[in-house]
Formats: sequence, structure tokens, C-alpha cells
Amino acid sequence: MVPAGRLLRRNDLDLYERHAADWWDERSHAFRSLHGVNRFRSRLLEEWFGERIRGARVVDLGCGGGLLAQKMLERGASVVGVDLSHASLRAARAHLDGSSLFVQGDATCAPLHPGCADLVLMADLLEHVCDPALPLREAARLLCSGGLAYVNTINRSRRARLLAVTLAEGLGLVPRGTHDPALFITPAELERQAVAAGLRLVRIQGEAPALLRTIRHWTIELRKSASPGVTYSALLEKIHRA
Repeated sequence: MVPAGRLLRRNDLDLYERHAADWWDERSHAFRSLHGVNRFRSRLLEEWFGERIRGARVVDLGCGGGLLAQKMLERGASVVGVDLSHASLRAARAHLDGSSLFVQGDATCAPLHPGCADLVLMADLLEHVCDPALPLREAARLLCSGGLAYVNTINRSRRARLLAVTLAEGLGLVPRGTHDPALFITPAELERQAVAAGLRLVRIQGEAPALLRTIRHWTIELRKSASPGVTYSALLEKIHRA
């Protein structure tokens, strides 16, 4: 509960500083649901990228404590993680023990050379920025010709607001103030902004809570859905320009 007289801060990015020591604690109130959804995302990335992961140069924009970076490393990629949170980057470096490079930087202007990446990850990023066109343009800049970008985000729909904010935050499955529904992005908006950035939509996968597993483990678990009405993943490809 929010103390009486105190306004709830939405899109509270300081959460990742305050709770950074708990990034790798799967029982943590702050991050247990991220561990749950990242199990789903890791399987999806394996399905979409397959053997392309081995030997790939991966840039993880908004890498946080390195949860997805670890999965890419395990499959043979080299990874550079970029995040604004110093504390989260410390947690990533400590856990992965020098096996990857983590640099402090903004996802809209990463301190990396153009064309340095085969794959760019943007998980749980676009719903935390005021202008999602900017990290999409940055992903296009970082990708080599034909490179792929992975996006996971939340649809701006009544159902998403109910499930991702009212229920998930109200029931304590994620910290209160994590999301601002005004920043959610529809698939149509994502595709339009991706095309403007020089990326084409290859595929999209709707997601929904796996309710029985979520209740059993009291952590958000996802399953594939025919509808992108709540959360969704998208695969984008850099458009080759002659």
C-alpha cells in the first residue's frame, strides 16, 4: 500500500537502483516476476534465433542485471549490455564475473559503434521511455545490415492496464509504480515507428499470463497467445538499403 498522503510515482526507474542487490534472487519481491517472464523469453529467443545466436554479437539495451545477457552467453553469443542504472550494472558484472561487457549509457544513444551488432535485445524497455522511436532508431544504428532486433513490451489496452498494473502491482507480483500505462505501445505504433527507423516487422507473438502457474508460484509466468492484447514480443529486421 502507498502511505496516506503520498502520491504513487509511475514508471519509477529508481526501483532498479534501490533493489539492484536482488537482481539474481528469484524470491525477491522486486524481480521474481522478471525471472518468470524471462524463462518464457529465453525459450522464444531460442525458437526465433536458433543457431544464429552462437557466435553472434549481441547488444542488450536496457540490460538491467543481465538476466537475458546470461542466456545469450550460455548459447555462445558475445554480449554488451547497456543500462542507465549503475547499481544494476554492478549486479550484472558481479554475477557474470567478467564474461560480458556492461557499460553505462542511454538506450537512445549507446556508447557503441554503428553496425556493431548482429542482434539487439530490447526487453522491458519501450514501455519505460517517453519516445519509443528513439531506442528503435538506436537499435537500427547498432545493427549490421540484415541484423535482427527483439522487442518485448506491453500493449496500450484496457486489458493490459488491468492485468499489468491494477492486478500485478496491486497483488504485489511486481513493485508498485513499475509501470505508467500512458507509456504502453500498441503493435501498430511499434511497427510504424520501426519502419521509420529502418526496421521491418518480421513476426509478432502475443503473450498472456499462465494463470495456474502464476498462482502456484506467485510469480508472473507467460504463455503464448493468439492475441497481443496484453504483452507481446516482436522480431524486427534491419532493412538493407542499397
